[in-house]
Amino acid sequence: MRTHPLAVSVVSTLLLTVMSSCGDDSAGDAGRFCGEVEANSEALFTPEIESASDIGPLLDLYRRIGAFAPLAIEADWDQLILNYETANTVVVDDEESVQAATAQAYQSEKSAAAVKVWLQENCAVDIGPVATIVAQNG
Repeated sequence: MRTHPLAVSVVSTLLLTVMSSCGDDSAGDAGRFCGEVEANSEALFTPEIESASDIGPLLDLYRRIGAFAPLAIEADWDQLILNYETANTVVVDDEESVQAATAQAYQSEKSAAAVKVWLQENCAVDIGPVATIVAQNG
């Protein structure tokens, strides 16, 4: 399976701009979530994805950290994981799989912006601008 460069680029851009530290919410472990995001910020925000084999370890990292996500951000974090899962299914010569990954990236833009804002407000972590196709508030 080969990953389509556009799909990886779109998904990577969204995910790179979405994570960092924390505050407190019910359920999950906000302190641990924030600490894990901060400790792994380089891997989360600037992953080196050169092939499909690079997505698996990144997915594992997002899932591991997501296990600590507070309820207030859990669904948005899960949306980011879904982006990488979908990108991981792209086959370059299969337009349907490319379109599925592109559609998933568009659907996840709101979550990417929400995670960025949540991390700023609850963790005092600014991960920089969120690159989106459609302008998002935040």
